[in-house]
Amino acid sequence: MSSHADISKDSTVELLTAQGLKVVPPNLIEEHPIAKLPLVRLTGSPQEIGAEHGTKLSDRIERAFELYRSKLFSQWTDASLKAISLSFFERIQEFSQPYAVELEAIASHAGRSLWEIIMLISRTEILRSSTPNECTSIYFKQSSILGQNWDWVEEFENLAVIFDVTRQDGFRFLSLGEPGFVKIGLNAAGVGVCLNILKCQAPTGGIPVHILLRKVLDSRSLNEAYHAITAAERATMSNILIADDSGKYVNLELSGNQLFALNSDEVEVNNVVVHTNGFLTSKREKIDLPEETESSAARIVRAKSLTSTQNGRHEADMLKILLDQEGNLPICRQSETNIFDGLTYGTVSTVVMNLRERKLIFSQGNPRNGIFSCVSISDSI
Repeated sequence: MSSHADISKDSTVELLTAQGLKVVPPNLIEEHPIAKLPLVRLTGSPQEIGAEHGTKLSDRIERAFELYRSKLFSQWTDASLKAISLSFFERIQEFSQPYAVELEAIASHAGRSLWEIIMLISRTEILRSSTPNECTSIYFKQSSILGQNWDWVEEFENLAVIFDVTRQDGFRFLSLGEPGFVKIGLNAAGVGVCLNILKCQAPTGGIPVHILLRKVLDSRSLNEAYHAITAAERATMSNILIADDSGKYVNLELSGNQLFALNSDEVEVNNVVVHTNGFLTSKREKIDLPEETESSAARIVRAKSLTSTQNGRHEADMLKILLDQEGNLPICRQSETNIFDGLTYGTVSTVVMNLRERKLIFSQGNPRNGIFSCVSISDSI
C-alpha cells in the first residue's frame, strides 16, 4: 500500500461513512511519529524484523516500559522482574529460536536490556490477569468476519501501533500490537486471532500468551495454529479465538497448563461466536477459582442480544455490536479511572478483520472518536 492510498472507492469506506464514522488512510510512523495507531512496516529475517521494530518504536518502547514498570509492576523490584522475565526468555528460546533472535534484536536496536522487552511481552503472565476487564471478541461464521474491542490502559491509545510484517519467505500478516510485540490480527492465509484475558488461581509461567498469538499469525492454516498452541508449554490464563476465511474456528480457554476447546453450544448464538473475559467452558469445576467481572458478564449478555436480533453479517454489522454504548457497563467503553489502582481504562481500539478479503479495519484510538483506517494484505508495500 502506498503512503497515500486511494480509499475513496472501497466498499468498506462507504459502509462505515454511512454510520457516521470518518475513514482516513493509515498514518505511516515515519511520517507521523506521534500519531495514534500508526502503521509500522517490518520486513526480512527475524534479525532484520527485530532491528526495524526496535529502531522505529524505540521511543514508544521506552514509554511502554516506564508505564508498566511504574504503574502496573510498582510492587516488584527490578531484580525480581529481571529474573522472571529472563526465565520466560529461556522458554521462548526453546519454543522458537527465530522469535528469540527477533526479541534480542528489538532490545538491542531500541537501546533496552533484553529482560525489559521480555517483561513487556510477558506482561499478562506477570500480572496474572489482575485486571481482567478487557476485550470483547466476535466472529461471524457465515462471512468470516472477526472483530474485537481491545480494552486496556488509556495511555496505550498513544503507544499502540498497527504492524504490517513481511517475513523473509514473503509470508505477511497485519496486527494491532503494543510496542515490543504483536497481539490481534490476520495473515495472508486468511487466519485471524483475537485475545481475551481471563482470571483464575492457576499458576503462570509457560510460553507467554502473546508469543502464542504470534505463532498463530505465522501459521498457514487453522489446524497448524491450533496444534502449535496445544503442543506448547502453556501456563497462562486467556481465551484465544482463532478463525479462518472458510467459516471455521477454534475457541480456546487456557487455565494454567489446562486447555479447553469450547463447543458451539458454549460460544455460539445464531452462527456467531461471542466471548468476553469469563470462562465459558462447561468444565468450570476443573478450574481453580475462575472469576469474572461485572463488565465482562454485562458485555457478553449485550453482545449476544445484539447478535440474535441482527440480520446482516458485514463489517459494518460487526461494528454496530463492538461500538454499542448501551448500559452502565457497555461493550464500547469510555475511559474511566479504576479506584483500585488509579489507572484509567477504556477501549483503546476496535479491530474488524475481513478474513476472506485479508483486510483489517481499526479505530485510531478509542472508537468513540469515530476515526477509522483500513489496511489490506492485498495492498502493495
